[in-house]
Amino acid sequence: MLRSRMLPACAMVVLTSCAPRPAVLTLDTGTLSAGELISTVRERGSRLRSLSGSGSLAFESPAVAGSAFFTLSLRKPDSLLVQLEGPFGIDVGTLLLTRERFLLYNSLENTVRTGPPDPAIFRSVLPVELTIDQVMEAFSGVFTIRGSPTDVRTYEVDGDRFRLVTDCGAGECTYWIDPETALVTAYRQTDAAGRILVEATAGSLAEEDAVFAPRRVRISLPSSGRRVSVAFSRIVINDPEPSFAFTIPPGAEVVEQ
Repeated sequence: MLRSRMLPACAMVVLTSCAPRPAVLTLDTGTLSAGELISTVRERGSRLRSLSGSGSLAFESPAVAGSAFFTLSLRKPDSLLVQLEGPFGIDVGTLLLTRERFLLYNSLENTVRTGPPDPAIFRSVLPVELTIDQVMEAFSGVFTIRGSPTDVRTYEVDGDRFRLVTDCGAGECTYWIDPETALVTAYRQTDAAGRILVEATAGSLAEEDAVFAPRRVRISLPSSGRRVSVAFSRIVINDPEPSFAFTIPPGAEVVEQ
């Protein structure tokens, strides 16, 4: 039988120099219902409204592996600009992504592709086929619990985190939630046969005025042997003016998808 555990009362509220940190969740499924946990995770995640920064990105697939430096501007829920740079300062490409359209500039081919967002398009930047939500999550590190409390199959304490299993399409999604920050620090999606479709982890948290964002994010698609890892060396949480400015050479060929 699962044994519930309580965090010390003195850890319930921790003050920072500028703003109070959110209360630490009691690690007890009897005290905190699954519905309350889901609501808290969503509310804490919504506090991250924008993000900017830079770092390194690594990718692996059966055919190719590599890495690049990136600079990023993100405004939730639907605007992302990623500029990639290879070794020795060589430009690799630029991706501007919204819910309605994408723009992808390939500097090596001097081409611009644009059109409605499509997971297959993102493989031109990364050798991993991700949905638009997964791309946003990969660069923000804030994973959303989808569905409602009625979709919950299992709710328990697993080590020092909550573990929540929900219906997820024909299969299920499993979320591990840190009680201190109420962020999803690990996520797994399986199909009806139990095969793992997506695994993700987030860690090394940055904090600004009681808003948290991971510096390191990793997403794997085991069935295809593809992985992408994002590591921020500089991160600005809730940047009031993230820049979405970029330039494309006038001679670039434009291809409408």
